[in-house]
Amino acid sequence: METNLQHEDLLIKLRAKLNEDKIKLWEPPYIQPDNGISQSLQELAKKYSTALSIDLDTILQGLHELQLHSVDRSKANEEYKETGFATLRIKATIPGERPKIMKVQKKLYVMGSDLITAVAEEIGMAQIRLKLIFNGKVIKPTSSLEEQGIKNGVQIMALIMSKTPDEVKKEDEMYLEMKSTREDAALLSKYADEDYMKLEDQSGKAIELPAGERRALLVGLALHERGRAAARRQDYSRALVLLLDADRQLSECSSSILKSVDNYAVLQLDIAWCYLCLQSLSSATDAAARLARAEASLLRIYGEQHQTVAELKGNLATERVLLMRLYLLQGIVAYHQNKRAEARQLLDKAESELNLLRVDETSVCALVELGWSRAQARGGLRAAGGDRDRAHLLLAARRDARRDLRRRASDDRRRAREERKRGLCADGSAVSPQLVRGLQAMGYTRRRATLALRAANNRAAEAVRLIQEQPELLADSEDSSDDTETTSSDVSLVEPDNKLIAELEAMGYESEEAKAALRVTNNSLDEAANLLVASGGHIVDGAANPTDPSTSAATSSKKKPNKHKKSKRKEECEMALERLSSAIRTEEDDHLDTTLIEEEEFLAQYKSLL
Repeated sequence: METNLQHEDLLIKLRAKLNEDKIKLWEPPYIQPDNGISQSLQELAKKYSTALSIDLDTILQGLHELQLHSVDRSKANEEYKETGFATLRIKATIPGERPKIMKVQKKLYVMGSDLITAVAEEIGMAQIRLKLIFNGKVIKPTSSLEEQGIKNGVQIMALIMSKTPDEVKKEDEMYLEMKSTREDAALLSKYADEDYMKLEDQSGKAIELPAGERRALLVGLALHERGRAAARRQDYSRALVLLLDADRQLSECSSSILKSVDNYAVLQLDIAWCYLCLQSLSSATDAAARLARAEASLLRIYGEQHQTVAELKGNLATERVLLMRLYLLQGIVAYHQNKRAEARQLLDKAESELNLLRVDETSVCALVELGWSRAQARGGLRAAGGDRDRAHLLLAARRDARRDLRRRASDDRRRAREERKRGLCADGSAVSPQLVRGLQAMGYTRRRATLALRAANNRAAEAVRLIQEQPELLADSEDSSDDTETTSSDVSLVEPDNKLIAELEAMGYESEEAKAALRVTNNSLDEAANLLVASGGHIVDGAANPTDPSTSAATSSKKKPNKHKKSKRKEECEMALERLSSAIRTEEDDHLDTTLIEEEEFLAQYKSLL
C-alpha cells in the first residue's frame, strides 16, 4: 500500500502543477500521433523534476501516464457522442492482489445485471461473488445504469466477495441470517409496546417509533454490527456491502431519530474507513460527504465543545475516539483532493487526539480482572487520564446511573401499560388504580372491579352496586373488553408500506387488495401474499371477504384468541429477540474501542507524504 500511496502522491503533485501552469497534455506540442513521448513532454518533465525535487524518470513516467489517461478520456467522450456507448472505468479490489483497472463499454439504458455480467466475465469471477459500488450505493441488477446515476467516464468499484467453498457457505449463511434478521425485526416491531426490545438514545432514554421505522432501525443496527464484525476480520469488501445496506435501511427512519443517537455518525465513519482500507481513492467525494454528515451529527449530539458528553456520561468522554477517527479520515480525504494544507491541519488534530487516547495495556488487563470488558476498560482509562482506580469508579458510577435510568423508564412503561389495560371510563377519564385496589381488597376480582369502575365513572359505591345488582351488564362488557382483539380496529391503524404495495402489485394484485392485505398482516409481505392467495385476492376493509365462509370464520376466530395463541406469540417474540440481540451489539460503547494500531499506521503514512 505504501508504494501505491507514493505513486498517488506523485500524480496529485503533477496534476496540481499542470493546473497551475494551465497545461493540457492531450494537445500539441505535448501529444504525439503514436502516443509516444514528445520533446516538449521531456522538457516539461525536467522543469517539474527540479521544482519537485523528484527523479526525472519518475516525473516523466507520471506525466506520460496522465497524458494517456487524458487521451483515453477524450476518445471515450467522442465515442459516447457518436455511438451512445459509455466507457466505464472499473476498479476491481481483489483480496491479496493489487487493484485492477479495466474499461467496460455499455449503453446507459441497459440493466445493472448487464454490467455485472460483463465485469464478472472480464475478471473471471462468478457473478454471485461480485458487488459493484458507485457513489456509495450497491448497483442494483434490476434497474438501468442511467436510473442509478451512472454516466459516461465514471469509475466504479468492484468488490470480490468470498472465494473458498467454506467462505461461500458462510456467505450463504450470512444472507439467510440477514433474511431472518429482517423477519425478526418485523415481528418485534408489531409488539413494540410489549417491552420485547427497547431502543434508547445517548442518555438511555427510550425511543418510541412507528412500526415501520422501528423495523428499519432494528435491521439497520443489525446490518451495521455485522459489517463492523467483518471489518474487524479485515474482510472490508463484505463489510462495505453490509454497511451500505445498513445505511439504506437507516435512511428509512425519520431524520429526528437519527439526530438523537450517534449510530448514524458511526456508520458514516465506518463506511469511509472501509473506503480507505480498500484503497478506493475514487470514492473520495462520497467519503467526504459521509464525513460531513458524521461531523454534523456528532456536533448536534455532543455540542461544539462536546460538553454534552460530560453531562451524559459523567466525564466518560470516550467519544474522543470518534473525533480522532473523523479528523484522520477527513485529513486523508483532503489529501486525495489535493488540499494539502487542510490535510496537514486535520492530521495534526487527529494526532493530538490520538496521543490523548493512549492507555497502558497493563491497566486494561487489571480492569478486565475486575469484571469490565476490554472496551469498557479502555474507555474508563481514557476518561480518567490513565488512572486505574479512578477509571474503575467512573465505570461503576456510569453503570449505576444507566441502571437507574432504565429502571425508571421501565417503571414508566409498566405504568403506561397498566393504564392502557384499565382503559377509560364512560366519561373519558382514566380508571383509578387506587379504586381498583380498593375493590380488590373487598374481595372482587381485578377484572370485574375495573369493568365496574369504567361503567360507574370511578364512583366506588356505584361500581359496587353494579357488581352486586347488575352483573349481567358487566358480563356483556367483559366480552368486548381488554382481551378481545377486534381485528378491524387494529387494522385501521396500520398504514400500508408503499414499497410492499409495489411488490404485491408486481405479483399481479390490485393496489387496494394489496393495501388491505398489508393492513391485516401489519405490513408483513409474506403473510400478505399468503392471505391474498388463500382469499383469491378478495380482501375487504382490511379483512378477508365476509361472504367467504372459510375466511369469515377465520376472522371470527381471531376475536377471542386463547391462552395457547398468546403463549405461542410470546415464545416466538422471545426467540426473535434472542436472535436479534445476538446480531446487535449489547456491550455499550464497543464501537468506541480501538487499539489505535491501524490509525497510527495510516497517520504515519500520510504525514510522511505531506
